[in-house]
Amino acid sequence: MADFTAAQAAVVRIERAEEGRWDLSVISDSGVEMGHGVYLFDAAHDDDEDEQTAAADFVQQYGFRFERDAVVADGPDAFWAPLLPSDAA
Repeated sequence: MADFTAAQAAVVRIERAEEGRWDLSVISDSGVEMGHGVYLFDAAHDDDEDEQTAAADFVQQYGFRFERDAVVADGPDAFWAPLLPSDAA
C-alpha cells in the first residue's frame, strides 16, 4: 500500500484491456499512474455495477473512495471517477 495525499490521487480509471479483463488504475492529479490492479471476470458478470464494485474495492486499499454517480464514460470501454478520501482510512 502506498501513502497518497488527497491532493496527489485524483481519479480511478477503469479500462477494458481484453475480453474478461478490466485494468484499474489510480491516477495522480498530474497524470502519473500511482497504483494498478486487474479485475478478471466471467462474461456473465460484465456490467457497470461489477466493474464499479471492483474499482471501489481497489481504491479502498489506497485509502480512497468515489461516488458512483460521478463515474464518467471515456469511450465505449473506459471510465473514470474522481477520488475522495475514504471515511474508513
